[in-house]
Amino acid sequence: MTTTPVLERSQRAEQARAARSEEILSAARRVFSARGFRGTTIADIAEEAGIALGTIYLYFPSKEAVFAALNQQFAAILSEAVTSAQGDSLEAVVRSQVGQVFAACSENRDVVRLAVLNTDPETEVARRLQRADDERMRPLEAGLGRAVAAGWSRAVDTRIAARLIQGLVSISVYKAFVLSDGKDADAYRDECAAMIVAYLTPSV
Repeated sequence: MTTTPVLERSQRAEQARAARSEEILSAARRVFSARGFRGTTIADIAEEAGIALGTIYLYFPSKEAVFAALNQQFAAILSEAVTSAQGDSLEAVVRSQVGQVFAACSENRDVVRLAVLNTDPETEVARRLQRADDERMRPLEAGLGRAVAAGWSRAVDTRIAARLIQGLVSISVYKAFVLSDGKDADAYRDECAAMIVAYLTPSV
């Protein structure tokens, strides 16, 4: 009889925990999409996931924590979309980044709508999302700094420029996928990219 090494058992337990957490988030996404954030209870999520109410609290202490985790997942998708963009000019990089963000939003329209329509700015979950948002700005700020150093971009305050760009992209995504339900997404994508390029392009 062989004994399973402690490390292997620990890894299997961690994998099982990660899988259960993903099941809960997938269930929450369905319930939130159907009922909205305010219309959903933690018990609804547990029922949709097919687990006991007490079990869900082993993974998430509240409905707000589940909602924040969903948004964190989506933020990671957007971050990957931005950092994987490539190009040999300012315009090429910007159009690639904006295009990938719009593609990710198109594939996750339910989460886009949840984030936009169901977050009360006075709640702890909104404050948590704002703190995470500040953290996500750092790669964009660094990228802008590199663009300025390479002469691709005019000199800008990278912190302010990053937030202006994020605001423009957020508004464009909202218009494209919440108000227009994706109908005019390509037009919003192209105009958004063109405005960012115009803002950053050095004066001649």
